[in-house]
Order: sequence, then structure tokens, then C-alpha cells
Amino acid sequence: MERLLTATLAVIEEKGLAGVTIPGVAASAGLSPGSVYRRFDDKEAMIRIAFLRFLEWSQETNQASLGSDRLQALTLDEALLALSRGLVAQYRGRTGLLKALDQYLEVQGDSAFRERAVSIIEANLRLVINALRPFHDRIAAADPERAITFALLSAITLIEAHKLHNSPVWRRVLPLDDDALAAEAARGMSAYIARR
Repeated sequence: MERLLTATLAVIEEKGLAGVTIPGVAASAGLSPGSVYRRFDDKEAMIRIAFLRFLEWSQETNQASLGSDRLQALTLDEALLALSRGLVAQYRGRTGLLKALDQYLEVQGDSAFRERAVSIIEANLRLVINALRPFHDRIAAADPERAITFALLSAITLIEAHKLHNSPVWRRVLPLDDDALAAEAARGMSAYIARR
């Protein structure tokens, strides 16, 4: 099963959703198409399970990297930069997959899948929000958690615009490499939430 799901994600990354076929995924996993059909009713079921597994892997990675109060030894600005670098790194090398997931969620008719996927994404965001909890006394807003949430979602939107959509306007007006993108995202969050 893990080989199938990994192969499905690899095919999505390489060829997009339109390039996913049962025979193609089976070949990528070193299995026969019949073995795929024994596990999944159809291609859509396989894609949904693969996306959910990807989101769960991401959550497991975030839990490990944000555990043990790793940010507490840092200043708020250092913590925001570390988080921004982590966010940018998550998009590096997974641009096709994340773009496909974004598109798939927009058109998905399976409400149970959509709810599960959005719940995992929300849980991932909550991990980051909770990691910034020790900095609440340095946040200017009356509701620090709301301010952190807004700043984080704004930074993610900025990173997605740059990494997933690769807008020609961004490339021309403000081209940024990954380090500069992370620094600007962190600076934007800090400017919004930090008590000066």
C-alpha cells in the first residue's frame, strides 16, 4: 500500500492529476494494475487516499520538528524566520503535488475526503500556532492567537503565490530565491504581530 501511495504521489508531482493512470502508477510502484484494483475501486479513490497520506506524513514531520519546545530558545523574529524557512522548504520539490492538491480540493465532490483533508491541514496550522504560544506576551494584538493565525495564513498565501503559481508579476517585479522569500514572509509576520 505504501509503495502504491508513494508512486501515486510521484506521478502526480511529475505529470499532474491529468497524467495519473492506474497502469502508470502500478508500473511506477512495480506492481500490476490488478493489484491496484484490489486495493482501490478506481483512480479517484487512489488519488484521495494518496493525498490524505501525504497530508498525514506532513503532519507527522511537523509534529517532530515543532516538538520539544524548539522555538522557545529563539527570539520571536528568529522563530518566525525558522517557521518561514520550514514553510518554504515544504513547497520546495513538491510544487506540482501541492498545486495538484490545491486544485483537487477546489473541485472535489467527495465531502468526506474534503473534510478530512481540510481537518489535517488545519491541525498542521494549529501545530505552528501552538509553537508560537510562548511568544504571546510579545504580540501587540488583543487576541494573540488570532493575530498569529492571520499572520501565518498571510505568509502561507504569500509563499503559495510565489512557489505554486510562479506569477510572472512576481518574477519581474520582485524575484526572490527561497531564502529571500522566507525572510520576507517572516518580516511580514513580525511586522503584523510583534509588539514594538
